[in-house]
Amino acid sequence: MKRKLSTFVAAMVVAVAVTAPASAGAHAKLPRGFVGVSTQNPNSSEDLTLMREAGVRSIRLGLNWGEVEADNPEYFPPDWAGFDREVELAAEAGIRVMPTVLGSPDWIADEPTDLPVRTAWQRRGWTRFLRAAVRRYGPHGQFWEQHRDLRYLPIRDWEVWNEENIVSFATEPDPAEFARLVRISGRALHAADHRAKAIVGGLFGRPLQVPPNAAIGEFLNGLYRSGNVKRYFDGVGLHPYVANAGAMRWQLRLLRRIMRRHHDARTPIYVTELGWGSRSGPTRWERGLHGQARQLSKAFRILAANRVRWRIAGAWWFSWRDGPPGSCLFCTTSGLLTTDREAKPSWYRFNSWTGGDPRTVPRAKFGK
Repeated sequence: MKRKLSTFVAAMVVAVAVTAPASAGAHAKLPRGFVGVSTQNPNSSEDLTLMREAGVRSIRLGLNWGEVEADNPEYFPPDWAGFDREVELAAEAGIRVMPTVLGSPDWIADEPTDLPVRTAWQRRGWTRFLRAAVRRYGPHGQFWEQHRDLRYLPIRDWEVWNEENIVSFATEPDPAEFARLVRISGRALHAADHRAKAIVGGLFGRPLQVPPNAAIGEFLNGLYRSGNVKRYFDGVGLHPYVANAGAMRWQLRLLRRIMRRHHDARTPIYVTELGWGSRSGPTRWERGLHGQARQLSKAFRILAANRVRWRIAGAWWFSWRDGPPGSCLFCTTSGLLTTDREAKPSWYRFNSWTGGDPRTVPRAKFGK
């Protein structure tokens, strides 16, 4: 107990010294494991060890159907090796994996963003893939049978697709079409594991173009109005990307109001992506080095104050390390750490909320 207390105090001292007052973290009332990370780079053993030291107990990873089954599995075996490695590293660190399952292979659809629901061929392929994923990583899965030396952390939470209300991830955003995907996915996941949770893929909070993108309220309402869908999902994902964290309140209240209206008040909300870039512009999601840190603390303070009332199951910071050039407009600077695993001011704020040890990485030097 003394060691944990001293680590927490040290983290707070560093946070105050480096990032200016971080009093929000000092009054954090977030349960252990509530804050996870959503990554955008391949993770190493070093990354997962650092996450563990930072108090992270859940990591959100993309499980791309088109990469695992690049060819028809009736003729070619699936390639689980890449995701196996990610799950193995996470288990070694005692961290649970929450996959985001997405991406139609080219033997199924013309584009990876085409939802696999329009033909019986697509629906069968998607169903088979989800069942295969549960048989591999779920309770008593093949992966765990093959890795008995690892800590047993079967995957139970499955996020179905990602930002399906914008054209970046859905060719034609359509809540009725997505409802078909939810029904197929929930049926397959629940049949393969009765304790599995199917989570509606994180809705992008404020799309820049509406239409063809769909606003979150319009999309979620359309999902419910499609009918016979509530029993097939166990949570709703949200990506509340905003310029100022205070605007998150409106998005979360809106989703909760719509869910109550459709007699679904008990279903939790999962904030499966949340973040800002550390560059100063040009987008509204880039707030500068210290602005990123301030927005992080403000966002977590809002979540801590309203977690129970809004039934929020968890929040995953996007992202762990800065992304490569060519990724999304703010992804290149959205990390808590630089690409070289050096700490930004946001790293210290993050650890002050999770109770982690920020001293595990060197402080980044920016400018002279």
